[in-house]
Amino acid sequence: MKKILMIGGTGTISLPVTKKLCADRNFEVYVLNRGTHNHVLPENAEVIRGDIHDEEAMKELLKDREFDVVMNFILYTLKDAGENVRLFAGKTKQFIYISTNVVADHEKAVLMNETAEKGNEYSPYGQAKREAEDYLLRQYRENGFPVTVLRPTQTYSEDRLPLSVKGKTYWGVISRILRDKEVIVHGDGESVWAGTHADDFAEACYPVIGNGQTAGEIYYVVNPEIYTWNMLYRTIGEVLHKEVKIVHIPTEILSLSRQYDFAGSVRGDKYYSNVFDISKLRTVNPDLHFRISMRKGIEMYMEYMDAHPEKKKEDPEFDAWCDETIRLYLEYTEKIRNQIR
Repeated sequence: MKKILMIGGTGTISLPVTKKLCADRNFEVYVLNRGTHNHVLPENAEVIRGDIHDEEAMKELLKDREFDVVMNFILYTLKDAGENVRLFAGKTKQFIYISTNVVADHEKAVLMNETAEKGNEYSPYGQAKREAEDYLLRQYRENGFPVTVLRPTQTYSEDRLPLSVKGKTYWGVISRILRDKEVIVHGDGESVWAGTHADDFAEACYPVIGNGQTAGEIYYVVNPEIYTWNMLYRTIGEVLHKEVKIVHIPTEILSLSRQYDFAGSVRGDKYYSNVFDISKLRTVNPDLHFRISMRKGIEMYMEYMDAHPEKKKEDPEFDAWCDETIRLYLEYTEKIRNQIR
């Protein structure tokens, strides 16, 4: 039986992986976190309560423990990476780092695979994750640290959706559609995108877990279904039985917002067309099949939200921002229309 340590373990991406591992008798699952949401964990997950970002406390907490696999879902920076290497070098046979598609330089490639050049001028998140990824891979090359890198793109779940422009909540956008208010989509809405349901992510990466042949490798874990942002929003409308009133606003304008970081979340990520090549992942998971299409994921989201109305949290601040931004943009557009000959 393999011992697996999940760091985090209760988040959007990590919880489905934790549940799948707990359902497999070949794994003994430990979850290390601060205990905030552990009520969602399977009963057979053994909880280790602590803060992974407190290195000295972790040294004491983990000093007598070793694992076959460590998966860290909350490693974001170069500092985090250094701490994890010091904590787990010699204590695990495999360390799985959940990186991100945002580490890539999307200005130089549309077809994204593991050989795509790295570099993201606009996303501090992507820059930090890249530094961590580079460091961990260097530790593998120089010191044999057994890291495997997984790169998802926008991963959503029962209470999250892939959306273009949003505020603090996902429901804030859905609420505007239900109230017949306009919603903002960046650019002309025709850039190509791909999102992955968290349940599919768990199935796709499963054969990587505990696979020693994957050390030092990077794998994109992405549902390769292709759609545009306009297609996504039209499908949301179909599921809601509502007409979606889209206002397309250039990303350059959205990035000027002082209230929301659209320079990072849109200009540094969603702005680009992405087509994903997951052929490398298929070499590890030859039976790979993504069960949840974009439409099915939207339907699952709405079913879950209807069953949990307490999750339908409005976002009045974002609502007001949308109203004002749309008003200003349409007014300016009308002025331009009247002046162009």
